[in-house]
Amino acid sequence: MSLAVTVLGSSGMFATTERAAAGYLLEIDGRRIWLDAGPGTWRNLLRLTDYKDLDGVILTHVHPDHTTDIFGCYHALAYGGPEPLPAIPLWAPAQVLERLCAYAGQVDIAFDLRPVAAGGTFSVGRAQVMLFEMAHPVETVGVRIDCNGSTFAYTADSGIEGDLLPLTKGAGLLMSEATLQQCDGPVFEGHMSAAQAAGVAREADVNRLVLTHLPPGRDLGVSLAEARAAAPDVHTTLAADGERYEI
Repeated sequence: MSLAVTVLGSSGMFATTERAAAGYLLEIDGRRIWLDAGPGTWRNLLRLTDYKDLDGVILTHVHPDHTTDIFGCYHALAYGGPEPLPAIPLWAPAQVLERLCAYAGQVDIAFDLRPVAAGGTFSVGRAQVMLFEMAHPVETVGVRIDCNGSTFAYTADSGIEGDLLPLTKGAGLLMSEATLQQCDGPVFEGHMSAAQAAGVAREADVNRLVLTHLPPGRDLGVSLAEARAAAPDVHTTLAADGERYEI
């Protein structure tokens, strides 16, 4: 397959005993890209592939539940052998790169730092990666990947006010955050409920919706039921760590 994604972590806000925080391994036109690096995802990534085979990293925003495991990769690439491995691309908003450099001043030994922003595009092999502005308290980009007629969309963290329709339109697979349940109300700024995610998928004519960034300690059957009630014609499931989807 030209485009596939494996869930490395599907928990919202923090890792649990069952789920790592946010992270995904993308297979794009024969290349392996790590998308978001929340706590627990580095270990799950190593169960699937050798870190030496990584072709790049995308970080969507600066929050620690999406970034902190990047330092495991940094140490492996820079210090895991007699000499550092060649630097791999790390695409992220400028704020993310600034924070990484402030914490680990030699992070550019391991990564070719490439600042990105909403409205930007770049290529991975024959695939085009497009970035969209999400509604979150910090600069956050949603990620759309088009490859050989297949489309994957990822909301990262976003409220319903994000630029969601162009991000998701016609996607074969939408990986959408679903931090909230309907009983919560607007508790967390910059997040969606499962029902809101399903509404986006319905409006965008998405083929399949996978709910992720799931609320720890909650009955996730409620999230799934609310999403399916909001968009009964959309094929909707819950993300599970280790699950792989071909698109």
